[in-house]
Amino acid sequence: MRCECAECLEHDGPDPKIMGIRLVIFAAQFVVAIVGLIHERSWKALLAELGALAFFLTLPRYLICCRCEGYGQRCYSLYLGKLTSLYLPKVEGKEIAPAGAALELLTLSVLGNSPAVGLRKNKKLLVLYLLLANLTVGFQFWHSCRHCAKYATDWRKDCHLAELARTVFDV
Repeated sequence: MRCECAECLEHDGPDPKIMGIRLVIFAAQFVVAIVGLIHERSWKALLAELGALAFFLTLPRYLICCRCEGYGQRCYSLYLGKLTSLYLPKVEGKEIAPAGAALELLTLSVLGNSPAVGLRKNKKLLVLYLLLANLTVGFQFWHSCRHCAKYATDWRKDCHLAELARTVFDV
């Protein structure tokens, strides 16, 4: 069942302007992380970052995105439903696996924290990276979690972040 909120009806999904801003911030965060880790010669953190990214784009996407009703569509999670459909097939007849969320959380933790560890000696890059990382998380919570808290009718309505968003945004 497709979302019938005003934003989804107007744009056939999330507002492209807001998503564009989110994608630019996320891309800047990733570029600062990679360039900074190479500059600081923090090879272990760089390997952890790239390995976590590769893992994030495979098993968690298979367990979540390939089974989601939003597969192949522009979704609020940085268009991952559309992106995943370009390289992984849809899984029919299976629900979203809770293990996928656990693996995604673990992977996102490594993705978010390994650059911070690798950049700890370069305070300017660390501050810039942390600013962008906080903006990424903040926009995700403000745009995506608030949307699911208000409009989700499936498993997303029970997500802990949706519950928090209902409390914070009073939706």
